[in-house]
Amino acid sequence: MYVSVELNLMMTMNYSINHRIFRLCLALALALVTALPVFAQDASTSQTLTLQVFETNRIDVSQRAVSMIINQASLETGSPVEAVNEDGSLTWLTNGDNKKITVATNNAAPRFLVKVHALDITGSTGVAAPEITLNDNTNRDLVMGVTRSYGKCKIRFVASAKVSDGIGSETHVITYTITGS
Repeated sequence: MYVSVELNLMMTMNYSINHRIFRLCLALALALVTALPVFAQDASTSQTLTLQVFETNRIDVSQRAVSMIINQASLETGSPVEAVNEDGSLTWLTNGDNKKITVATNNAAPRFLVKVHALDITGSTGVAAPEITLNDNTNRDLVMGVTRSYGKCKIRFVASAKVSDGIGSETHVITYTITGS
């Protein structure tokens, strides 16, 4: 009987100790779970971003060099037949407002007549000016009303000479510029 009571007592004590350890572990686990939000707080910070967009104006011509030849004249009027070139194009891009494209020659006193005109403008803005005579080195409006757009047009050159102009050749450096209206 002593053995049996002693064995029951030991089992009861073991159960009691194990049960207490289990309850203690459970209580610690619950305390830890409820305390986690205190220890695992979210952290954040912020910054200020300042973005500045500068005005961008780009312009390009497809033909870097154009050659034109006048080799005929009308016997009835003595006037030369015009030489015409529409092979080149002008492309531009601007994020600015109220822009225009000007054209100028570097030849301050040309002997032969050269005219230029913008044709077939594509893009969201831009209106072609009437045909321009390049008779000095003054900037002239070629395309007006260009605002925040990408555009393209054909460039039409017309060259002619009167009989009294004689023969010869001359060179023009043609400059296209995007500028404010």
